[in-house]
Amino acid sequence: MTDPAPGSGGRTPAPGEPTTERVKGIFSGIAGTYDRVNIVASAGIDRTWRRRTVGMAELGPDSRVLDLAAGTGDLTLAMARQGAPAEVLSTDFVPEMLEIAERKAQDYDGPTKIVFEAADAQDLPYEDGSFDVVTIAFGLRNLPDRAANMREVLRVLKPGGRYVVLEFSRPTSAAVRSAYGFYLGQVVPFLGGAIARDRTSYLYLRDSIRGFPPQAELAAEFEAAGFSRVTWRDLTYGVVAIHICEK
Repeated sequence: MTDPAPGSGGRTPAPGEPTTERVKGIFSGIAGTYDRVNIVASAGIDRTWRRRTVGMAELGPDSRVLDLAAGTGDLTLAMARQGAPAEVLSTDFVPEMLEIAERKAQDYDGPTKIVFEAADAQDLPYEDGSFDVVTIAFGLRNLPDRAANMREVLRVLKPGGRYVVLEFSRPTSAAVRSAYGFYLGQVVPFLGGAIARDRTSYLYLRDSIRGFPPQAELAAEFEAAGFSRVTWRDLTYGVVAIHICEK
């Protein structure tokens, strides 16, 4: 039996269940190899997913964007290069990931102001109505309290602002679900062990995807939190989905 994780109320967290210390420990440990595993595991299609996310964010030259759980900065930089908003505030609560994002951003030379800050997506240190768009890519399922995140995003969004969420989801076809289930169960942990030398962390990531709500259930959570006009678009047969939620 494993020891209880801090932040789990003294109990042993279930496989794939996020706790603050578990998530920080995993992502600080795999930060240096995170991008390499992603590129190999997704065969590079993750770049297409981010491009579609930027397009659905409907950014304008005056937009102020908050990117949550920004990790190594791929969505932040995609928004700057493709959407060219006025500013992207790129945040994460794992310093090791943000350090890599800052290094990658040194190659960016465009009109968007990019700022990096440590911040917890469940307890944001920003004023009400500060942002036109809030984004999160592959980070929502790693938050111990999704409801707190949704409340905070609603608070910091301007009226009419959009929360754009890119996350792993549930394939709509039984055949795709079967093939994807095998890939997720066997190949992803293998790649984590082979490239990151950390199979255990990728077992957690596998289980976190398996335990995450499918499209309609997640949409219902956004609606219960107070968002309006909640829609989603499946990509790659529903392996991932982009949810758009308006304030």
